Amino acid sequence: MSISTRTAITLSALIGLIFILAGIVSYQDSAQRTRESGLATLDHYAREVVKEQETRFARIRATHMRATDLLRAELSANPRLDDPAAFSAMFPADPRGGRRSADALYTGASTPFGYVRTIGGFIPREPDIASRQRLMAATGVVSRLGEGIRPELESLYYFTPENALVIFAADRPDRLSFYRKDAPSTLDFQQQEFATITTRAANLARTMRCTALRHIMYDRTGGTWTTGCMTPVDLGGRHVGSWGTSVPLDDLMPANDLNDVPGTGVILISREGRLIHHPRYTHQRRSGPESMLDLTTTRDPQLAALWAFVQQHRDGNYLGEALDSFVAMRRIDTPGWYALVVQDPSVMQAESNRLILRIAITAAICLVLQALAITWLLRRRVGVPLARLIERTRTLTRRVPNARFVDVDRVAQRDEVAQLTHDFDIMAERIGSAQSELERKVADRTKALRRANLQLKLIATRDPLTGIPSRRHLASEIDARLAVLGGEGHYLLAFDVDHLKRVNEVHGEETGDRALINIANGIAALLREGDLCGRIGGAEFAAFVRADTQAEAMNVVERVRTGLYGLETPGRYGEMVRVTVSAGVTGATAGDRFDALLLRADEALTEAKQGGRDRAIWHRPVGRRHNAIQRAS
Repeated sequence: MSISTRTAITLSALIGLIFILAGIVSYQDSAQRTRESGLATLDHYAREVVKEQETRFARIRATHMRATDLLRAELSANPRLDDPAAFSAMFPADPRGGRRSADALYTGASTPFGYVRTIGGFIPREPDIASRQRLMAATGVVSRLGEGIRPELESLYYFTPENALVIFAADRPDRLSFYRKDAPSTLDFQQQEFATITTRAANLARTMRCTALRHIMYDRTGGTWTTGCMTPVDLGGRHVGSWGTSVPLDDLMPANDLNDVPGTGVILISREGRLIHHPRYTHQRRSGPESMLDLTTTRDPQLAALWAFVQQHRDGNYLGEALDSFVAMRRIDTPGWYALVVQDPSVMQAESNRLILRIAITAAICLVLQALAITWLLRRRVGVPLARLIERTRTLTRRVPNARFVDVDRVAQRDEVAQLTHDFDIMAERIGSAQSELERKVADRTKALRRANLQLKLIATRDPLTGIPSRRHLASEIDARLAVLGGEGHYLLAFDVDHLKRVNEVHGEETGDRALINIANGIAALLREGDLCGRIGGAEFAAFVRADTQAEAMNVVERVRTGLYGLETPGRYGEMVRVTVSAGVTGATAGDRFDALLLRADEALTEAKQGGRDRAIWHRPVGRRHNAIQRAS
């Protein structure tokens, strides 16, 4: 082994050790930063949840206060409240007893308070004069304010201790038929939580109070969950009724609020220990006993641990690791709830794993580059001069007789210095043959170097497994085309093999590699002339195509997706394995580059995989991607 080679190996080992130590330190620091950044993100979302809920409850409270003011004004200034005929027209007698609101109050009619609509009313028994006046005045108030709060708030209603109720809820699919037609005259809701929290015994401060998550009264299927906020109405020191607003579960915490933060969910818990919202346990249109939401008596170990955690941090401020998750907890003051934003720790761990992989790849590349640089410098500064000196000594020793050489093979195995000593003693007649041999070796080395350069070029531009262009080469080609042709009429298709991990586990990684090769060849074969394709990494591929319209681009991706479905790969025992792909599509615009296109295509690809896989999705902005949530309570 030459001096330059031995020196290069030694220096490379020392520098490699330094790289490894620096990588470990860098990884630990980056992992800590990732954790802190993740917790900061959770805390931000927790604050946003609190802000959103406080805004909603402030709006409800302001509406109830305004309703009370309007009710007082109507009772003191509207002379038509004393008209029994007007009351009977609005609330005709029902054969089953009591009164129901006239159909015209829902479809639209003129009243002593002007034109009203989408009003339902239920009066179980004949009211006295004062109660009748309050019910008529409340009808006008809920109609006037109800139109103003749509669609931010779902309903506004007034109910009395005598079980009478007037409600505005224009968007309910049942058209308030329960109160207008179906409710029996024996209906008594005074023991319901929404009524009990307005009594003087339960609400000495006479302020707005909110219920726990409950089945809504009119839905007999038990599948509609809602919470509600109630504000008592006192006149002359007497409790005469209450204002109420229901908040359906889907409106309380829309399911897509945290879609951009993977593995994250929001939990809402009342101060009394009732579960208001939980991504696992609370779902609209799923029936179940309300008692299961009582965390103080639950037998579910996870819910019991959740309640113990809340009791431990009743001040409502927590940020860190708990409940086998990362947790950001904040208090919502108005209803006295606790908001917890929790994230699966595997999400942050996955980010850390990606980080260490990037660090390892970067370190490996740097090690290879520095080894090559050291080797090149040593050969240039040491090896080459010694080789030249050896050649010169061979020329000078051309006339040395053979008798002076004792152990030629032993000398040849030593380093450059020994070779120089040997060369001073070599026979002159061997110079010519040695020179010829050297020239032949140089020629062979040159050919080998050319072949190596060609292989390096292929390695730099081609994916080593599939043979199609690598990500770097594909990105370079796409950026070059975009710079010359612009973005109009160009589209990026991102493909991801569905359940490749399952194929590797069941049929072996060799089968998975063969499937990736088949997919790569299939994509290249199914694309048109002039289109580009490459492997992005893992099970993800990308293609850059030209199309006149979005529909044409979607036709191309569907042709590729369905064409790949017919590919079969021999499994471990000869069985045929078929895989599918999911795809995301986005169009290029002026100024776009490969990274921006791939980011949008990956977002659409993620949506395709979340939607069931084996499909192609066109990228849409985040604000337009989520379907509108049907409001129901």
